[in-house]
Amino acid sequence: MKIEKIDYSRLAKTGKELRDLAASEADWIVRNLDDLRQLRAAGNNAVARLAATDFEAFAGSLRFAHGGVAGGCYRPLMSTLSLSDIFEVFAYFGISAGLLSSQTDPESCQECECTSGNCEWSWGSFCSSLCGR
Repeated sequence: MKIEKIDYSRLAKTGKELRDLAASEADWIVRNLDDLRQLRAAGNNAVARLAATDFEAFAGSLRFAHGGVAGGCYRPLMSTLSLSDIFEVFAYFGISAGLLSSQTDPESCQECECTSGNCEWSWGSFCSSLCGR
């Protein structure tokens, strides 16, 4: 992963844009746990500001599929990070704040968990268009 300042204009605003981004050769998005750990080690970002226990809980909840993050639980981020920091974490996955909090994108769901390729309701979780639906 190439760690660089986030260019918010490149973030996915729809489920289709996220699928296209994940299918691309973009080297600036977190695609797996190794990338996330590398980002944390680089410091000077919201992921690095997480308490160790919160980071491990967040990282352990993540599901990756089709070249990017398919879902996970964002509750561990809420202990340490501000809302803008939480949006920064998701920006490293290529997900815009609008897409994360969207109630209108049929392929993404805040308050859903990616389980066996389907998004199912679960408070404090998120499910992206990469889940496999």
